Amino acid sequence: MRQKIMFLLAGMALGMALLSGGTAFASAVLTAIPSSHALYIDGKRVTLTAYEIGGNNYLKLRDIGQAVGFNVYWDGTVQIESDKPYTGFGPASQAPAPTQQIQSTPTEASAQAAIKALRTTYPPGALYPAPYRPNNPLDRPFTNCDHCAGWALLCSDAAFGDLPWRCQADPAWSDIRAGDLVEYDNSSGGHTVVVVDKTDDYILVTESGANNKVRWSGQYFKWWLEEQPGYTLWTRYPQ
Repeated sequence: MRQKIMFLLAGMALGMALLSGGTAFASAVLTAIPSSHALYIDGKRVTLTAYEIGGNNYLKLRDIGQAVGFNVYWDGTVQIESDKPYTGFGPASQAPAPTQQIQSTPTEASAQAAIKALRTTYPPGALYPAPYRPNNPLDRPFTNCDHCAGWALLCSDAAFGDLPWRCQADPAWSDIRAGDLVEYDNSSGGHTVVVVDKTDDYILVTESGANNKVRWSGQYFKWWLEEQPGYTLWTRYPQ
């Protein structure tokens, strides 16, 4: 199985090299559409986001790693660790033990470390204790403490303790920091994610859904978030 995976990744890398190393002519004629093909892993059907380009299916390496069970992370290059379970992070950025004390003045590094440490207790797909009992039940941005909101509160308390909340509607991208919560409206009444890391183009998050199961390494693009109604930032960094 592991050998098949590596052949698959090699093929995907070759395909990406052919596409990215081409000319403006290639980008002008190739189109990507969501793939409707069924995908199975060890005989079990799985749902992964895939796109059909030029008659071939393309998937994110992160999604494949998480589904199959090998590590993929970015350190300026794409790194694949076929003999290690999926975390989405490299060895240098692995979170310390969850016994770490919350700093009196939190930093992005301390908030990120506290949230990453939760992965030891709550790996991908794990149920978190819902409804979550916040550190300060009278000072919280959400009335419910389960689904996405409960997990967001749990992560935030781990990173910031009892520090007070601040709300910012339509935040500037530069205002978003690791540990912050990003909220937006949708047809289900809204969704909240916890920022783990940020680039100029997207945020990497941890989140939960209506099943109260933890998800890691989600990705939300800047352009998409800024188009969503109710786009809001919840932060606990001192002013």
